[in-house]
Amino acid sequence: MTRPALEGDLRHFQAAEVLQLLGLACATGRLELARGGERAEILIESGRPVFARTSGPAVRTGEMLVHHGAVSRETLESVLTEQQRAPGVKLGAMMMASGKASREQVALAVSEVWRRILYGLMLWSEGSFHFEPGARLIRDLIEFDLDLDRLILEGLSQANQKPAAAGC
Repeated sequence: MTRPALEGDLRHFQAAEVLQLLGLACATGRLELARGGERAEILIESGRPVFARTSGPAVRTGEMLVHHGAVSRETLESVLTEQQRAPGVKLGAMMMASGKASREQVALAVSEVWRRILYGLMLWSEGSFHFEPGARLIRDLIEFDLDLDRLILEGLSQANQKPAAAGC
């Protein structure tokens, strides 16, 4: 295992600050965060988050498809049952292949899930982080590419917090 290029304690540097630094550096790699038994991973390409996942509680893609009215609860349950017989196949891919949801509907749901994961990480006030440069995303059906500043502002707004003023 290679040594991280950047690591620290979230009591001293919040996730939003770490993401901003990686954005300014146009960094590419994997940012891992941990607190207690929960782990999260964000893949960064050229300073922008392109993938996020967490071992903690999170809204899932299927739930977002139902929430947005793209599929019914019954359709979701049916595809989840099919997915158990096809381990490793992603729910969104199955929804698109079967025609139950469009690529645009799945992309919207996946983007919303990733946003919510990132918003949640911005609330962490304890834990650790480390960034390993160079890890690249294996291209998937859906790419996540949000403006980092907008994402941070939305996340802080969601948390009902105000961003820190410039300066120390």
